[in-house]
Amino acid sequence: MLEKIRKVIYDIANWICIVALFLVIVVLLIVVIGRYFFNVTPSWSEEFSLFLLVWVGLFSSCIAEYHRTHVRLSFIDTLFPPKLLRAFGIIRYLLKLAFFILMTYYGLLIFITTKQRFGAINLSFRWEVFPGLLTGVFCLLFLLFDTKRIFTDRHEHDAEKELEVFE
Repeated sequence: MLEKIRKVIYDIANWICIVALFLVIVVLLIVVIGRYFFNVTPSWSEEFSLFLLVWVGLFSSCIAEYHRTHVRLSFIDTLFPPKLLRAFGIIRYLLKLAFFILMTYYGLLIFITTKQRFGAINLSFRWEVFPGLLTGVFCLLFLLFDTKRIFTDRHEHDAEKELEVFE
């Protein structure tokens, strides 16, 4: 059941990225065609494409959290013993948990209190903050779904060593 929910959240983040990237391409195509063929650039194009890139950037971090592919220094796995690596994994988990809780809390706070509007696209600035709020919630859920694996399973490096022994 939890894996289905995890997959649905991932699919939502993935589709948001796909749609936002498609719209960025369309907007930039309109800009290029307008500028070079008609000598007209829409006033809303830059603001709207930057707005969409915020959505892509934040939701792509959800996708990275789902796949556990955030940037890290993997050479450290070869330098320290497995028990220390396990401790590092738990510390990393707790730091990410705190970060995602704060991201969700402050994202909600900013979303609720903001009154500004964009200049060119006549849209509330809340929609620029909204992907940060959702990213915090999605990543927090991904992390919570992974809690058992992080605290009970062996370190991934240990499993790789065991596979090498059997080969």
